[in-house]
Amino acid sequence: MSETRKLAAILVADVVGYSRLVGADEDRTLARLRGLRGDLIDPAIAAHHGRIVKRTGDGAIIEFRSVVDAVRCAIEVQTGMAVRNAGLPQDQRIEFRVGIHLGDVVEESDGDLMGDGVNIAARLESICQPGGLCISDTACDQVRDKLPLTFADGGEQQVKNIARPIRVFTLAPQSIASAPEMAEGDATPPTSRRRSLLAAAAVFAVLAIGAGAWWVTLHTTPHPSAAVPQASSEIRATVAVLPLVSFGTQSKEDYFADGLTEDIISALGRFSELIVRSRNAVFVYKGNTAKPDEIGRDLDVRYLVEGSIRHSPERIRIAISLTAASRGTQLWSENYDVAPKDIFSVQDDITRRIAGMLASRLTELELAKVATKPPSSLEAYDLVLRGRDLLNRVNRTANSEARVLLNQAIATDPNYAPAYVALGRVELNAVLQGWTADPQAALERGEDLGRKAITLEPASAGAHSLLGRIYIRYADYDRALDEMHRAVELNSSDPDASAGLATAMLWSGDVPAAVRTFETATKLGLDISANEAFTLGMAYLLADRNADAIRTLERSLERNAADLYNTALLAAAYAQAGRQDEAKRQAQTVRKIDPRFDSADFGSLFHNARLREKLGAALKKAGL
Repeated sequence: MSETRKLAAILVADVVGYSRLVGADEDRTLARLRGLRGDLIDPAIAAHHGRIVKRTGDGAIIEFRSVVDAVRCAIEVQTGMAVRNAGLPQDQRIEFRVGIHLGDVVEESDGDLMGDGVNIAARLESICQPGGLCISDTACDQVRDKLPLTFADGGEQQVKNIARPIRVFTLAPQSIASAPEMAEGDATPPTSRRRSLLAAAAVFAVLAIGAGAWWVTLHTTPHPSAAVPQASSEIRATVAVLPLVSFGTQSKEDYFADGLTEDIISALGRFSELIVRSRNAVFVYKGNTAKPDEIGRDLDVRYLVEGSIRHSPERIRIAISLTAASRGTQLWSENYDVAPKDIFSVQDDITRRIAGMLASRLTELELAKVATKPPSSLEAYDLVLRGRDLLNRVNRTANSEARVLLNQAIATDPNYAPAYVALGRVELNAVLQGWTADPQAALERGEDLGRKAITLEPASAGAHSLLGRIYIRYADYDRALDEMHRAVELNSSDPDASAGLATAMLWSGDVPAAVRTFETATKLGLDISANEAFTLGMAYLLADRNADAIRTLERSLERNAADLYNTALLAAAYAQAGRQDEAKRQAQTVRKIDPRFDSADFGSLFHNARLREKLGAALKKAGL
């Protein structure tokens, strides 16, 4: 067996009442959790030298080099959560339970940890007060006289599946809130760091630029091929571009306002100095009247871009503003009243002004990233926006209608790169969804369109992402990885680019890197489609993270119970998790959907024979 034993400080955390929160408002809860990762939890784990070992449903297991580090991290996170929950009704608060133990663990070759050291920490978490901290006597001995904290003696507790009673020590939320600063060598004390962030918000024009979830990002040593351009979210400004509100005679057709919103998000996402919330994260607020501070807390951003658009054949009027979310204070605003032909220069000006306000050290090179080649006519741009709106609907009729519009856009302006990218997505969708009788020809057309787009606009992240996904279908993983890395480099805020990179990593055989990068995409706001649920579920299954595979696939099948491949993969995940009765029932469902189902199709894209065999064994175990 490839394993080693060691002494480790283990922190286990869990969201209190997660099922209740999701049941009440799933979209908002997930948006809030995604938002928390960037500015609070990720930086705290990194600052205190933590490593997320694995996720367990709605919780996480984290290893620290010392109990002192683990406690410091827990205090910082719980203090930050108290600030974010202030003023919210009790049933809307996101709270964590945290348990910490120092004990012997078994580390397997893939970095997973097992043994009593982990189990005891998990039991301590289960009896912890929401918003508080519960540690074992062994852990308490390590922090005594080292940290200015006074733990309450909770006495000996008999916990599930642990033979001997465990003596526990606790910190109530009130004690955590009143805890003094705890300096850590030359590191910034947690409270000082919080003060620094507030000061930075007040003087945003001089933010220092540097190279950001809790539940979705692994903090293991990155594999070289998994490098995704990221900067510390403590330094980078966080911004959400809310959907522009459409007024006027064409208010029934929001595609123009939505498309302009997406373009501003995409343009800002090219700045490595900014963390920009994705389209999926912000569009849940379309038509929402929530206050800036509430949206800021939900998305965990410091700045909001808001605006409206009045579109008539003669004039386009745009009002745009930048707001400090926590204070609701308007920092900058501008009104544009332009002829339709000038809309593209307005986009460029909006993006430059916002980025300039947030990051004073932007270089001319970075600013140049915004200036993508505009179309020569508003008609081409309008056609592309309408085509992209149809693509988002993911059905065969919409795909066909998008093809017509995008071909018209290219005929109108043959030099407009986004039109070629969008049409390439039409071809790729037809292959992925089985809407074409000749997949090879569709892929070839998509590749030609991607190459044409790059010829017109070499810095098009969308074009590189399109080519990367096409090369995955060709099983040409070296080229796929090159293109997807380039797409992420060009726009590190794009969740679809990160998801494409993760897919290329998976099929090329680098399962750990694929999992890490998929979770980065989720952190950025990826809306997981059925295809991505299949790929992510596959990655989890092959990484022996069966609970995560089951959770991902079950959620996907809630939306589409007739999905053959996700149903089969869920059967395999149940079997691997030892849930044989459920695996058998799932396998029967597969046979009902397709009596001629052949598991040989699974894993055919893998270059690594060992991964194909592992997947085949899991399917066989499920009875498929």
